[in-house]
Amino acid sequence: MRILIGYNGTEFAKAAIADMERAGFPSDAVALVITVAETCFPTVKPSDAEDLAAEGMALAQAIFPDWKLASVVSKGAPARELIAASELFKPDLIVLGEPNRKEEGAENVFLGPVSQGLLTDSNIPLRISRHKATEPHPFAKLLIGFDGSPGSEMAVQAVTRRVWPKGTAARVVSVENPGVLGSMTELSPQVRAAAVGAGFASQWAETIAEHAIDELKKAGLDTDLEVRTGHPRTALIEAADEWDADCIIVAPHCAGNSYERFLLGSVSASVAAHANCTVEIVR
Repeated sequence: MRILIGYNGTEFAKAAIADMERAGFPSDAVALVITVAETCFPTVKPSDAEDLAAEGMALAQAIFPDWKLASVVSKGAPARELIAASELFKPDLIVLGEPNRKEEGAENVFLGPVSQGLLTDSNIPLRISRHKATEPHPFAKLLIGFDGSPGSEMAVQAVTRRVWPKGTAARVVSVENPGVLGSMTELSPQVRAAAVGAGFASQWAETIAEHAIDELKKAGLDTDLEVRTGHPRTALIEAADEWDADCIIVAPHCAGNSYERFLLGSVSASVAAHANCTVEIVR
């Protein structure tokens, strides 16, 4: 596995590296830590960039002593430089940190410009880490948004390919949106063949998620299914808060170009912006 880590020395950047210990990463990954010295209103001054990049690499090496790690310094706009680095490094995942306003008694409303830029302009899977104020669970609790689409199947596969300790929990959450129930006929053969009636959405969710749940259990995760009613943008966050999830894993329905990622990935983008925990966007 190849991982690109954006690091600028802030507390939430440090927390993002610490959070990787609970991400199911293998012991033999290859990782590149990149620190970008900004030219305008810099978070990282050019004179500090080399030291910060080395600091980020040392933090990651302390958690993953067997990883092959390197660091690099760049200068310019962070989102653009991270995308440029990803084109050369070809990572399987990019890791960034975001502040968690919930810890300050506020709400998470917007992503920072770097996370937003990567979400919109890159097609690389993205892990946006937010440190939680609550005490960590002994093992990670993963909430997976699932609607039977190819993207949600991809999210499940991303989880099953990782290495999880015994006791890690996965909750598959399917959201029944009454306002778009009719449009489900365009998403699934099971729905096309059925009559939409009372309770059908729950039955549909259980049927279409059955294979995903089996795969997660085979990967050693303690897995269950939850069906909720509402809009996925809010229902997934509510489910994560109530369950005290450590990470929400979602995937956009399509990712053809940046405009499509901006529009059709709006559920993923909204969850990433408003969640009170780490979010992974699988693509």
